[in-house]
Amino acid sequence: MSGLSHLEPTRMKASKHASPPPPPPSHAQQDVCCLMGDPVAENPTHYMLEKAFTVANLDWRFLTFEVAAADFEAALRGVRIFEFRGVMLAAPHRGEVHRFLESATDVARLSGQVNCLALKNGELRGHNTEGPALRALAEGSIALKGLRAVVLGCGRTGKSIAAELALAGAASIELVSIQPEQAEPLAAALKGDPQTAEVELKVTPWPEQGGSIRVSEDCRLLVNATPVGRNDSNVALPLDVAALPAEALAVDMVYNPPLTRLLRDGRKRGLKTIDGLTLLVEQAALAFKIWTGRQPDRDAMREAVEEFLVL
Repeated sequence: MSGLSHLEPTRMKASKHASPPPPPPSHAQQDVCCLMGDPVAENPTHYMLEKAFTVANLDWRFLTFEVAAADFEAALRGVRIFEFRGVMLAAPHRGEVHRFLESATDVARLSGQVNCLALKNGELRGHNTEGPALRALAEGSIALKGLRAVVLGCGRTGKSIAAELALAGAASIELVSIQPEQAEPLAAALKGDPQTAEVELKVTPWPEQGGSIRVSEDCRLLVNATPVGRNDSNVALPLDVAALPAEALAVDMVYNPPLTRLLRDGRKRGLKTIDGLTLLVEQAALAFKIWTGRQPDRDAMREAVEEFLVL
């Protein structure tokens, strides 16, 4: 386990909102949360959550640790020993942490993906905030119950999104993946759970070069959970956005750049859209609420990410 992030809260801009009075400390030592991953370079989580704690007038700290897979179990023992309040997990730990937990939420259990830990009374509970973040943002635009959705990608994020949509009552979820076998554990988990057993899960191979992803006319939600578009707003998915139904919601999990080719084309089509930066902030905001019991200032968090990414 190696060093702390170079980010310092003194770099942050002042909040536009008045801070509430600080609550009493929860225990004798300072409350600490952290990020663990390998690698962790260029991850904006530290900067965003330090800003959230500062604006909320909480005497909490957020640290960043680069933790190799071989050291992960020992790092979690440190979390328990030092009574960290929470942990955000990045690759490669999200799918490996279950055996060290006392409990997990339904979406974390079904997807096999945990990106947030909360320590309470000495017990670690695993959460996934990616799926719930999408659900919270999407429900203002479309009804998820009975929905037919297409999720591009079946990696860590794609599984998290699909599991949450299944729990929300989606009728059909199509996963389009370069490695369709990645969906097998998720399919088995959904089929074996009474909450999601009736959901139709279809796995489609990613089209070969020159091919195109076909989306049915009854699709109401399209989610890009692949890296396509990351760091290049001109890269297009193998998809004809003009063929999407006018009632569909287009979502891109890519947060840098926030306005990807998919979202630009979707808006030209008149579709409702959700960008990856908004989702990134919402994921962290849900973690903040899990740990502190309070709602964070999402505008301040977004400002922090935009400053970090120089947007």
